[in-house]
Amino acid sequence: MASRLRPLAPALRIVPRATARLCIQRPAIEARRSLSLKSFFTSRKKEDQFTSQFEPVLEQANLFHPLSKSPLAPVRAKAEWITAHGTCPTCKEQEPEAKSKPPTYECPDCGYPTHCCEEHYKMGKEEHKHVCGTLREVNEDEHDLRSGRRMREFEFPGAQHRDEAVNLSNWDTFLYTRGFLSMNSERSMRHVSHVLTYPLTIASVLHQSSPYQLGKDLTVEGLKSLAALRHTLHPAMIPGITQSQDLRSTATHTVRIFCLGARAESHLPPHIYMQLAYLFPTTAFQLHFIGPDAIPPHTKSKEPHQHIHYEQMTFVYDNSRYETYHAEAGPFNPYYDVFFLFSPGLAHPSTKDMWKPTIPKLLDTKCAIFGTGFDEQDVMNDVAEIESSGYELDWLMKPRENVFRSLKHEVNMTDVRQSAQCNWGIWGIRGRRYDVNPSDQN
Repeated sequence: MASRLRPLAPALRIVPRATARLCIQRPAIEARRSLSLKSFFTSRKKEDQFTSQFEPVLEQANLFHPLSKSPLAPVRAKAEWITAHGTCPTCKEQEPEAKSKPPTYECPDCGYPTHCCEEHYKMGKEEHKHVCGTLREVNEDEHDLRSGRRMREFEFPGAQHRDEAVNLSNWDTFLYTRGFLSMNSERSMRHVSHVLTYPLTIASVLHQSSPYQLGKDLTVEGLKSLAALRHTLHPAMIPGITQSQDLRSTATHTVRIFCLGARAESHLPPHIYMQLAYLFPTTAFQLHFIGPDAIPPHTKSKEPHQHIHYEQMTFVYDNSRYETYHAEAGPFNPYYDVFFLFSPGLAHPSTKDMWKPTIPKLLDTKCAIFGTGFDEQDVMNDVAEIESSGYELDWLMKPRENVFRSLKHEVNMTDVRQSAQCNWGIWGIRGRRYDVNPSDQN
């Protein structure tokens, strides 16, 4: 791609379900769901009053608008940006050396500015058909997010009983077994997956019910590394420990998750990551977001800081580069530490040099390292860069499509023909270990 797509965190205030708030505000995390008989006998007036506060700007049957004629100012601003920075693909094909005209003509089917004029649009219509459906989908999704309706799909469940199994085979089975509200449309699924792709990508790798299996996805070395982490994440039941007992008395170790080159993943509301914590009810977590863009823009202090959120999760934000953070974060232990690189761009010209001093330090820790990419080409470029760099490493997970990728497409606004999905693919590596065979003793 001419410019690297950098997915942004959704500009939403996502409110957890009321029952979830009741669970997570207690000093200890209660794993039981609360149920009040009062709800069976009281009228629905309160809910109706609450619902009446949400007066949609747009109705569900009126979500499609050409970007420049949208009733929403942020969408119109997006059209202006595309017109100012985009190019007409037909002009580029006809005169590659000449400067292309800006795309001022909007496709009547998808609403995006795609060509400089109607004539060039008709000339390139056959090629545009391949992306037109995706662009219309993105158009309607964005209008829906800003429509003002009550976003029930973002009312997430709280903790669940430790004995209740969660199925991580795919988005559908996870949402169902975790007790999410029913998703009535593919659009709702896209909204939710876009928000939860980061915590669920982490959880799907680390959990004992992971969809990634030995041979098909994991290597033998990958199973060894994950077995070490799962030994900490899924401790055996301790006699005498009750579900309501304070977490500090049950969590014997803290698992540290380092998200390097953090961008959108560090800008999400902290309670989103509680969906990760609920899958490991006896484990305390530290999430370290490291990188120049790691500190959320709404944060008053731009200095490195630590934010403790609830009993089970600690968030650390640091805008330094990892090579300077490495010594401070050590020592490392493969049983308690794991690294995630979300769409790092190891092979991209604008970022590859920044990663060169970081990767050797990561490999020296002998801890598991997992990376993602926003499409197949991005993943394979990063894999090729790793393999060509001469590092001594073991592959833990073969490059493959991420089960918990975002189902929503991100459009490259400098060239709307290109789109990507956040965390589309995933791979895993670790610094090479050498087995030492003891000499035979007579």
